[in-house]
This record gives sequence, C-alpha cells and structure tokens, in this order.
Amino acid sequence: MPPSPTLLVALMCTVEVLTMLGVFTFPALLPGFLAEWGLDRTQAGWIAGATFIGYAATVPVLIGLTDRVDARIIYVAGAGLTALALAGFALWADGFAGALVWRLLAGIGLAATYMQGVRAIADRYDGKGLPRGIAFYTASFSLGTAASFYLSGILDGALGWRATFAVCAGAALLAGILVAVLLKPVRP
Repeated sequence: MPPSPTLLVALMCTVEVLTMLGVFTFPALLPGFLAEWGLDRTQAGWIAGATFIGYAATVPVLIGLTDRVDARIIYVAGAGLTALALAGFALWADGFAGALVWRLLAGIGLAATYMQGVRAIADRYDGKGLPRGIAFYTASFSLGTAASFYLSGILDGALGWRATFAVCAGAALLAGILVAVLLKPVRP
C-alpha cells in the first residue's frame, strides 16, 4: 500500500535532509583542512566548488532521465553515490587531488537526489495538495543545508573530521534504503 500524501512528503523531506548532511561538511570544516593539508585558498575553493561542478554538469542529464526511469531508482543510486563519496572522503582523502574527486562525486550524488525527490513526490502524490507538498520538500533543502553546517561542527568537535564524513555517509545510505523500501515503484 502506498504511503498517504502526508507520509510521502514527510518521508521525502526526511531523506532529503539525510542526503544533504554531507553537502556542506567540507566548507564547514574548511579552516581545519587549510591547516592540516596546507591548502592554499585556490585549492580550497576548487574542493568546495567541486560539489557544485558535479551537480551542474550532471543534473540536466539526470533530471531528463526521469522521463524514462522511475525517479526512485535514480534517487536510490544517487544516495548510494553520495554515501560512497562521503565514505571515500572519510577513508582516503588526504589532500587536494583526492578531496577534489570525492567532492565531485558527492555533487553528482546531489544531482541524482534533489530534483528526483520532487519528481518522486509528483509521480506518487494522490491528492489536491501537491504544490504544498513540493513546497515542503524544497524547503527541506535549506533545512538540510543548515543541518549540514551545524552537525559538521558538532561532530568534528567530538569525533574529528573523518568520523564526521563517515556519519554523513551513513545518513545518505539510510536515505537510499528508506526510499528503496518505502516508495512503491511507478512507471515514469
């Protein structure tokens, strides 16, 4: 049985925040990376911007793909890629080049989740309140952004940056699992 419109929107808002937790972890912890890795400001800017390069380069293709593939499938893959990118950063990033690659992959993961969440709601919403449901979902992007900055600072202070990225990877993985299990497949 598909979730009610209210539960559908609540689920998608929740998973959006979970996938967003790692998006701003690097910028939130930037002063530590500047010192630990000896990055100059240009390198730091490239690493921080790599997420948005990955997003901007792939979002047109990935959102267009939802005309042929259920957005749920793309979302699950994107959440998995986000988890992989964050875990890879936690385990193997040790300077400019590695960090750049992992953040680029995280941007592709973001491109495969954010707008696909809108499409997943639209394809499954049964009721008159679809515009309101979409508004709640898009607002969850800002909530996820704020949570990313806040949680990154808290976790880094308590556990260090590698554990912070690992926790965010787990959150993205959980988001993918929730979408895979709780959203019924639909024809695009």
